[in-house]
Amino acid sequence: MDKLTLRLSQTKVFNKLPESDLVRVSKLAIPRRRQSGEFLCYQDDIWPNVVFVDSGKFRWVMLSLCGNEHVLFTLKPDDIFWAHSIFDDNPMPASLVAIEDSNTYLWSRDAILPILYRNPEAMWEITSLLTKTMRKAREVIYGLAFQPVAGRLAALLLPRFENKTNPSIARDLTLTEIATRIASSPEVVCRLLQQFQANGLLEITRASITLRNYDALENIAKNT
Repeated sequence: MDKLTLRLSQTKVFNKLPESDLVRVSKLAIPRRRQSGEFLCYQDDIWPNVVFVDSGKFRWVMLSLCGNEHVLFTLKPDDIFWAHSIFDDNPMPASLVAIEDSNTYLWSRDAILPILYRNPEAMWEITSLLTKTMRKAREVIYGLAFQPVAGRLAALLLPRFENKTNPSIARDLTLTEIATRIASSPEVVCRLLQQFQANGLLEITRASITLRNYDALENIAKNT
């Protein structure tokens, strides 16, 4: 079993395929490379494809009627994305854009559907996967609509502090990137970060952010 086939065998949907079909899927894969900032697909295009992220990262970005960008989720290595257009022939509701140099494998609908049709368990797994994606998107959209900006910023930061014994993270997101994720502006994000620091929640330097009061930040995320 080659490296790609082995990796696919450990992903949802494809892990329901017998080895013969899994090998077939691997042989049908079309490699695609995108540099940071390049799009893999565009909102409003009809794009019936499946994506496996080999390396790098992509953001699923929705452009509002007002021209504002909202990041709904991020794809990372070993994630698989089933484009909406596969199932309904309608335009994509958002865009996939690389946030670092990335390699992917693609399958067209015509290539992948015959294999899925003879594996109903894999088809059922797709419905489960899409339901989870819709629920995740709903949580993001609900937060953007009803949660104040301070709460959205706190909710964005909290999961990034995974190591509580050394709760420091690199400042790898710009103010603009943070603002895009929480539907705000760089100026507001800057003021809130300064406020969090003044209140003793965070310590911010040019290179890093250190969490000083987890409970207080969590309280803002939950209650504002």
